Amino acid sequence: MAVLAWLRRLIVSIGIGGTSYAIMLGIMVLSVVYDRELEPIIAVAFDTGRSIVGAFDSLVSGSHWGQVAVNHLRERVNMTHVVLSIPAVVIAAIVVGIPFNWLLGGTRTAAQRIAIALVSVPATVGLAVVLFTFNALIPDAYAGLLRFADWIWQASLNWLSASGDTILGARKLTNAARQGFSGHHYVIMALCSMLAAFLVNALFAFATSPRPTKPGAFHDF
Repeated sequence: MAVLAWLRRLIVSIGIGGTSYAIMLGIMVLSVVYDRELEPIIAVAFDTGRSIVGAFDSLVSGSHWGQVAVNHLRERVNMTHVVLSIPAVVIAAIVVGIPFNWLLGGTRTAAQRIAIALVSVPATVGLAVVLFTFNALIPDAYAGLLRFADWIWQASLNWLSASGDTILGARKLTNAARQGFSGHHYVIMALCSMLAAFLVNALFAFATSPRPTKPGAFHDF
């Protein structure tokens, strides 16, 4: 039954990652279609991203490798897109993570499922920041991840472009997205949300004792 518990956690994690990415695509669509209306939100995301980089810059002041990492974060990562992806992670963790854990027979209490969802959000952001900041330490692995993320992003845009006959303005939207979006950052954020959800769920399983299960439920242990 322990295998089924790990399978449940994997399914929940994939559901959270897939849903967060779908919501990120929705955010991208809205930001292109309603660019003027959403300009204040984009500006807040830009300022927030710059503040995050500034905070890290102050934190590692005086450290050579710390400055190298922060400069990499400043120059190569679109922090605006990273910040805009956070609401998608929050929504996916709550709307998908909590009910999926329950529907698949998880033995966590309602409060524990909510706690798992809430902890998964900062865990996602933490993983993403570490990855974006220190990827210079693993250049080959990160290059492979970027290729995979770009493949997912391009496949998403190709699908959207192919929907041009059924979705009004899809091709124009796709062209705008290709020119103005660092889509691989969205993909990486979704992957981080998937990994964070799995790790947090696993940590809760090890740190807490499950309540008695219903007959036929997927046991945690």
